[in-house]
Amino acid sequence: MFLIYETEEEALNRSEAEGIRLGLSFHINGTGSRYATPAVETTDGKFALDVEDYELTDDELSSVVASFNQKTITPPWSDE
Repeated sequence: MFLIYETEEEALNRSEAEGIRLGLSFHINGTGSRYATPAVETTDGKFALDVEDYELTDDELSSVVASFNQKTITPPWSDE
């Protein structure tokens, strides 16, 4: 289950909000994990979050998608 955001900042803000809800270390001790899940760039320049274990609002539940196309990055040492 994924939510798609227009910007990386929007995705990370939502991930951080979930991190706060979960009481991740960064939000208690100032170090360690800050985000519940990473933002992953899509092929159309948006950003996806894996929200399988998030507490979602009704609006978010109506916006989840089952999959997305992840942007692939060709390493500089590749022949492609």
